[in-house]
Parts: sequence; C-alpha cells; structure tokens
Amino acid sequence: MREFLLNIGELLELKNLNELNDKELKQRILENIKKTLIIKKSLFELTEDFACSTELSVRIISSINRILDKIYTEKDIYSFISYCFDEFIKLLPAENISFMEKLPELDWLVLKVASGKIKFKDFKKKIFNIENTLSGVAFKEGNFIYVPDVTIDERFDSDLSTLPISSVLSLPVKIQNKIIGIINFSHPEVNAFDEACIFSLVSMVQLFSAVLTLFKLYSENLKFNEQLQKEVNRKTAELQKINKKLYKASITDSLTGIHNRRFFFQRLEEEYARTLRYGNSFCVILFDLDSLKKVNDMFGHPEGDRLIKFFARILKTIKRKEDIVARIGGDEFGCILIGASQKGAVKFAERIKEEFKNRYKKASVSTSGAVGCIGRGENFKFYKDYKEFFKEVDKALLKAKKKKDTIETIERN
Repeated sequence: MREFLLNIGELLELKNLNELNDKELKQRILENIKKTLIIKKSLFELTEDFACSTELSVRIISSINRILDKIYTEKDIYSFISYCFDEFIKLLPAENISFMEKLPELDWLVLKVASGKIKFKDFKKKIFNIENTLSGVAFKEGNFIYVPDVTIDERFDSDLSTLPISSVLSLPVKIQNKIIGIINFSHPEVNAFDEACIFSLVSMVQLFSAVLTLFKLYSENLKFNEQLQKEVNRKTAELQKINKKLYKASITDSLTGIHNRRFFFQRLEEEYARTLRYGNSFCVILFDLDSLKKVNDMFGHPEGDRLIKFFARILKTIKRKEDIVARIGGDEFGCILIGASQKGAVKFAERIKEEFKNRYKKASVSTSGAVGCIGRGENFKFYKDYKEFFKEVDKALLKAKKKKDTIETIERN
C-alpha cells in the first residue's frame, strides 16, 4: 500500500513523502487531490460559461491552457498576473487592465500591474485610499462597480484624469473567499461596456481568481518543499559532521591522538587482501616500550602517559603520508608501511628506536621492535590470513623484548 501511495504522490509531483508515515502520506495525497479537483472544476465551469457567452471559445480555451502552463514555470506572482492580463487583453473589449493589491494592515490599495495601452509607468499615482476611491469602494463592498462616465462620478480619482479613461469596471479579486485586491477594466470611450460585456468580464475575473488561487497554492507548496529540502539538507550535513566526528573518535586513540587498535587491524586486513589480489607489498612493525614501567616507578603514571605520547609523536613525525601508525596496547604500537621493502622497514624501525632513545631526556629509555613484510615474489610466504601474519610478527616482538633495545625481523622464506 505504501508503495502505491508513493507512486500516486510522484504523479502529483509531491516531494519529501518518504519522511511521512503511512497515515500522514495518505492525508497529504488526499488533501492535494481535493484542492486540485476543486480548483480545476471551478476553472472548467467558469471557462465553459465564459466561452459559451462569446464567439471566442477556441481562443479563450487556448489562452487559459497557456495560463495554466505558466503556473508551473513562473515564480513571481506579479509577473504571472502581468502574463494573464496580456492574454486577457487579446480577448476582451477592454483596452486596459490593472491590478491593485491591499497593503497589509493599511487601508490603501497599491497598483501592482497594468497592461494594455496604459502601462504601469503611465500611472503617476500608484497608491489609492480605500475610503474615497472607486477601487476602494469595490474592495470594501466586495461587489463590482461600473462607471460608464468617470467625469460624472466623484469616486474616480482626479489624479488619473490625464489618462485616456472614460469607462471603468472595478471588480474584487478573491482567493479562498478573501478579497485581496481589485481588477480595473477601462476604456477611452464613454459607456464602453454593455450588460453582456460586464457579465463576460465578471466571469473572467472569477476565472482569474481561481487561476490565482491555483498559482498561490502551487507556489506555497513549492516554497514549502524547497524549505523542507533545505532543512533536510541542513540536518543531513549536521548528521554527516556528527558521523564523521564519531567515526574519527572510534578509530582514534584518546591518549595519543593517533589511530587505535581497531583501525590498525581493519587496515591490516585490507592491505593483506590487497596483497593477495594485486601483489602489492607492505610491512608491519610492532614496537614495545622497554622503559615504561621504570618511568612510572620513578616519576609517576602522568609521566608514563607523557612518555607514551612522546613516542606516538615520533612515529607520527617520521612516517610517510600513506603509512599507518597506531597504539594497539598499553605501551605497544603498530605501523603498516605501504609498499615498503624489508630493508626500508628495518631502517625505519631503527630510526624510531634511536630517535626515542636520544630525544627523551628525563631518563634512559629504549624500545624493542619486530619487522615483518609480505608481498608477491620468490620470497613470498603463505599465511592462512592476516591474523596469522600478525602473530608471526608478534612472536618476533616477544623475542626482541627479552633482549631489549633490539629490532627483530621475521624471514619470508
């Protein structure tokens, strides 16, 4: 059932449905279908009424289809209204159409769009008081007002007298039963609109109101989806950062800041598999601090911790970028040298041993180590798995620890 609902949601172009549970998903789809059906039914009925009252049915339906298509491509509401008016002016007996919108919390109407022979720039005045203007009265009363001759109606704003306007029809525009503004149809001739024409224009404004409702619903839904997507992206980025931090913490030794035992064996397994598959070579070096107990006894455990961190810093400084160094036990460290030869690995181990001995000044210290290398070739030694290989190196470390200050090497043949 959920898959069926998701398929319907996809056909309706609804987004972010996977975040909803089954009940919320069903409700979202039903609400969308209900809104769409109501609006499209109103559009169809109004279009049919208007088309039947004129001889321009084909042109009107074609124009309405273009307007409906524009809903899904235009984002700015005033650009959309301007496009609608440009379509209407081709079909209507009016020569000019303008749209006025009420200012929020103020009793004023502001001119937003003008189309036809009188353009937006032609209006020297663009703000009109609702209380004493023709458009304001139509807005307050919620009914259309027709003035066949503006020169004998005091409600017509005298500031517009310079414009070629003689007849005006003002009609309120509603969205979801709330008046949001006024559309004015005007003509330079007196008494330009007869009863049939007024009926057509009223029907056109009703149609326009339904179209505008659909535009706003689609825009709000689109905006909601965009905001939701931004929030999802933001939360995803936050989770990725958190996951990155958690992962880093899970593979890092808290005392030294280098990799821990978990990460060391994970990489050891990967490199061993890569060697078997591609013939790459790598070496493992294990170190044990001979002098940790002596330092703990002489200076206390805080200094012992400092000694461990000191050794980790030496490993980190001397290793190559591609090599792995990790603390795999209390005073035991492991290194994986990618692509290294046995000779190179022994040289690296000896250098670490000498650096540690020479740079720590509070007491004489030493480290023991073991080197094991693996790779394809005549000296290749078969191991059952990476664990067996590690055990061989660990055995060599035990031998070195007995001697102290020594690097042991396991042979490959």
